[in-house]
Amino acid sequence: MTDEPHLLPLAPDFVPRQVVRSDLGKEVGVIDLFTLERLDDQLFRSQVNQTNVNGTLFGGQVLAQSLAAACATVQDNRPPNSLHGYFLRAGDATKPVVYQVERTLDGGSFSMRRVIAMQRGLPILHMECSFHRPEHNFDSQMPAPDVPPPEAFAPLSEILRANADRIPQLYMDRFGDIAPFELRPVDPLQDLIPSANGLRAIWIRMPGMAVTDCPLLHQIALTYLSDFWLPVTAAAPHVPMVEIGSSLRITSLNHAMWFHRPLRADEWLLYDADSPSIVNGTGISRGLLYDRSGTLVASVTQETLFRPLQPAG
Repeated sequence: MTDEPHLLPLAPDFVPRQVVRSDLGKEVGVIDLFTLERLDDQLFRSQVNQTNVNGTLFGGQVLAQSLAAACATVQDNRPPNSLHGYFLRAGDATKPVVYQVERTLDGGSFSMRRVIAMQRGLPILHMECSFHRPEHNFDSQMPAPDVPPPEAFAPLSEILRANADRIPQLYMDRFGDIAPFELRPVDPLQDLIPSANGLRAIWIRMPGMAVTDCPLLHQIALTYLSDFWLPVTAAAPHVPMVEIGSSLRITSLNHAMWFHRPLRADEWLLYDADSPSIVNGTGISRGLLYDRSGTLVASVTQETLFRPLQPAG
């Protein structure tokens, strides 16, 4: 590692592309999701917009691109160790996102960056990112849950096809082909019926990330992945995942993440999540991400807004 800024993919020209999840891996490459155009030393612009189930920008992509913009202004001997983002407005998937980075601190071992993601001159997300020069002293963690390996479980796409008669078409269209993810729920019925509690676990990976060995890009990819699973965890005791989008609208309010140990996003990670509370229209979800060896690589917390959709007519 050196004192030079992180070297990340930066696009030379703006080529706006809007894709839905099922187009990913076909129309664009995985790295394209995080590739930014540098407009100035601390100003960047997105190249690809990914939609979510509400038809707006996928929050996980905005989080990942915000982190990528911050990383491009920090020396490469300081990897990211945490981020805290607040979603302020729904993003427009037809417009590029501009990321403005503020160099808040460059201290002896820590750097801090503030990122504002903007569209049409208005902020859609504020993020604070912390970067830390590695220090080797204590090392301990919570043990991983006793869960069979991913090969013991069916892919989510197979589970959906086997239960197509009980799943809304909106959900089938959205998740029947979920590239660039691979998902294997530990409980194959957890998406089909309400859960008795706010506990959910799934094996998850992003195979396309095998094209790079850059540790930083794998952290950015994990940031992208981390937003996918938590919102539905809080709703699980009340509404099955397959009804989200047809009977319930969910909106991420804020997202916090801590990176603990090296990881690869193209290899299987166990996302073990729970939700201690949902009240007053908002729910809190927490997640721990373990690799196959049981090593805890990251922790995540998110607050989500839940609003029932009014029936048509």
